[in-house]
Amino acid sequence: MMIDTHIHLDADQYNPPDQVIARARAAGLSGVVAPGVGPASNGRVLALAARHLGFVHPACGFHPEAYDLTGADLEQTLAQIHDHRERLCAVGEVGLPWYGARAGAATPAARDQLAALARAAAHADLALILHAPHAAAGPALEIARSAGVRRAIFHWHKSTPAVTAAIVAAGYLISLTPEAVYRDRDQALARAVPLSSMLVETNGPAPHRGPFTGCLTEPWMVAPAIDAIALILGESSAAVRAATTANAIVAFRLRPVPQLQVPAPASVLPSRRVALNLFPTPSGVERRRGA
Repeated sequence: MMIDTHIHLDADQYNPPDQVIARARAAGLSGVVAPGVGPASNGRVLALAARHLGFVHPACGFHPEAYDLTGADLEQTLAQIHDHRERLCAVGEVGLPWYGARAGAATPAARDQLAALARAAAHADLALILHAPHAAAGPALEIARSAGVRRAIFHWHKSTPAVTAAIVAAGYLISLTPEAVYRDRDQALARAVPLSSMLVETNGPAPHRGPFTGCLTEPWMVAPAIDAIALILGESSAAVRAATTANAIVAFRLRPVPQLQVPAPASVLPSRRVALNLFPTPSGVERRRGA
């Protein structure tokens, strides 16, 4: 049993998502967390969750780098969190901006927006899914703690070892992606985060490189990510699957659909023969961008 803890299943690339979900089930997943990024997106993930009850777990969010969102959109998102609290597994995706030319100017307002959303998560006793890469992670951690958030997930995490340790010490979770298969930064992160604080996600439809180059990012990719993490840690894949799935169930308070023990049609199954490239060297462009 595995859970993809972050995939934007309402994205155009997955429309309609029925075959994606079929491939996920065939690969052994028992659920996915589908975060919204604004009022319209939140409505779509709620509708998907209603159609795929028990497999798609919705979250309502307000993405910090969706710069077209307004104060009225924030109020609508807060209302969605309030109105659908019993259906939600989290508030997210929310956080602080980092990428793009507008990130610096948007950060002061984004801090206030994140504080309001974190308070809503704390009040509703929901997990908080954070977009807070690099130097945004420390301030996001302080905002989450100050708001009294009990369960926070730093998704697609990348920051300094000190900030990563502080996140773990706060009792929050860190999510790894299929980049753990081929990227040294993420392999170092796998070594730094205890299994008790780890989740696995795809962050679809964001593309991955290495053996996934040219593939649409789908939930089945958590399986090779887990295999890579297990190899890095010297654990069995079964142990990593069990730990990360248990962490997801507790963090999001999930009731995943039991995995069906039936063979899937061959046409549905993805290729699972993904080679592990555990000694990559990031390009000079990647080093300069800090991606």
